[in-house]
Amino acid sequence: MEATFGLRSGVLGWAEPATRIDDGTASHLALVDGTAVIAVVSHARWPCPDAPEQPARYFWAMAVDGAHRGRGAGRRLLAAVADRARSAGESILWADARASAVGFYVACGARVVGPPYVDEVTGLTDRRVLLPVDGG
Repeated sequence: MEATFGLRSGVLGWAEPATRIDDGTASHLALVDGTAVIAVVSHARWPCPDAPEQPARYFWAMAVDGAHRGRGAGRRLLAAVADRARSAGESILWADARASAVGFYVACGARVVGPPYVDEVTGLTDRRVLLPVDGG
């Protein structure tokens, strides 16, 4: 996670690394260009409060370098997370998305659930987004 901190700090405004799931089950994916991390996401199997009956994969702290946005890096990461979810028998991806990223997730097939709220970990205004694994 240390190699991704600079990118996440710049995009997400982190003052220090943060994680939601620290029980050893989280995975982290990154896209690199040479030695530079250009995109990153963390994910783990985790129940979705809005669909507790469905096996789900939570993803968080997704960040794409500004110079690489609009080139498919975010979609590639979501597809990779969806592939992992699918192979684990999970049917839904979900995230607490910062307001500035909601449009991206909706364009990827997400639906927004519930009103905006302030995330207790990041302090940012978020929206819950849910994506079907088959649509990832």
